[in-house]
Amino acid sequence: MTYKEFLELLEDLELDLDSASEALDIEILEIEAWEGEDEIPKSAEKWIKKEKVEFVALNNTNEDENFEDEEPEIIDDDEDLDFQNEEEEEEK
Repeated sequence: MTYKEFLELLEDLELDLDSASEALDIEILEIEAWEGEDEIPKSAEKWIKKEKVEFVALNNTNEDENFEDEEPEIIDDDEDLDFQNEEEEEEK
């Protein structure tokens, strides 16, 4: 995997060099140095691919699969009128 591909994957996963640096326990300058190399280290490639799999799995969950529609709350206009009437009675 090239440095450019690595950066593209980071962007797709909404990660930055800071995140990669922390996860790989190396300095950002070391990561940036990969730009001049043909391939990034295997450990970095393995990490980014693992992140991609987790990202895809996270985004493919269907939390609404067992979702039951809730009945919409029906607001009775008369209730509002009753409230106003109660206020008027209290004022008297």
